[in-house]
Amino acid sequence: MVLLVVIFIIAGIFISYLLFPSVIYDRWIWKYYWGPVVADAKGGVAEYHGIVAHEGYTLVSEITYGIIAMVAIYYIYRLFRRLKIDVDWKLCVSLLPFFIYGSVSRVLEDAGFFRIPLSFFFISPLIYVQIAAIAIISVVVGWLLERKRRYMIVIYGGAIIAFYGTFWFVCRDMMFHPLNPLIFALIVVVVFSVFMVKGDINRLSLPFITGLVAVVSGFIAIYLVARENIVRMDVFAVCLIFPVAITLFAYLLGRYVEKLGIFSQPLNLSMLFGHALDGFTSYISIYDPFGMGIPPYGEKHPVSFLFMDISGGILYPIIKIVLIILIILIFDEMYREEEKYRDVLNLLKIAIFILGFSPGLRDLLRVTLSV
Repeated sequence: MVLLVVIFIIAGIFISYLLFPSVIYDRWIWKYYWGPVVADAKGGVAEYHGIVAHEGYTLVSEITYGIIAMVAIYYIYRLFRRLKIDVDWKLCVSLLPFFIYGSVSRVLEDAGFFRIPLSFFFISPLIYVQIAAIAIISVVVGWLLERKRRYMIVIYGGAIIAFYGTFWFVCRDMMFHPLNPLIFALIVVVVFSVFMVKGDINRLSLPFITGLVAVVSGFIAIYLVARENIVRMDVFAVCLIFPVAITLFAYLLGRYVEKLGIFSQPLNLSMLFGHALDGFTSYISIYDPFGMGIPPYGEKHPVSFLFMDISGGILYPIIKIVLIILIILIFDEMYREEEKYRDVLNLLKIAIFILGFSPGLRDLLRVTLSV
């Protein structure tokens, strides 16, 4: 039913575009969706047929992406059920390298590591589509190869090397200091060998391995960027100390106060840490409350900007933390009453963690590298 609705909507948009191209594309698709992506890649502003687009999100795009995300979560949940994969902390850990890779690759785009048109694929929403596709493919492949012979894992690793080699050959001129395919191949061999020696290749470890290869490659590129930028470890420490302290406090409360035990659970702590990281890093990098000489930054999300604007910034991280606490209380109460929805709620928790952690880590790396 949902698929039919999606097909109907796409067909309607296509027919409308054929009849009214300037209205559908120029004043809607370009203005609210594609224009901001192009503007981001070009450094702030882009124009098409007199319609000016600015980098960042619009209220229309945020609502649209939110709806798409909810539909995607539903179908991902169905896929995990079909593969008999429990949605829990172990799954979150197996996918964690992809979350980190998303932030790292986005910072590389911010630093000018990628050139147009390749840079489009490292700007939201395309970066989310790219990472989700790779992560889901690795989960499915891990499930397929779980009971197969070990040589199939070698073939999978070889396929990753071949894919990157092709990508490097086609796109090397659109990257600043692209990673040599031989170095990438060495990373793949080392990472895969470590896990194969441990004999721990399954539907959860294979996504972790795949993501780890991407993360290591991404941090090598970050190192190349860092050599040409001012690295602010003092800002890194200040931005990180608040979310770490809040998460540790919540853990201790959950550990030693029986009624608050839900706050010591890993998924709940991860949500709290992710959004505390996002909130405090945004506040510190934009308002520089400690006078550290941080270059000027801005907020791209209209709702986030509203909370910052009316409070001098400090209200934003506080509201995020309060909302996460409420979500934890509501979700765990729902889980207590409806255990059959445990996987759905856990998947929502992972999604909420991503929505805080990924932009938070991106902002933390950006401000640390003075990008």
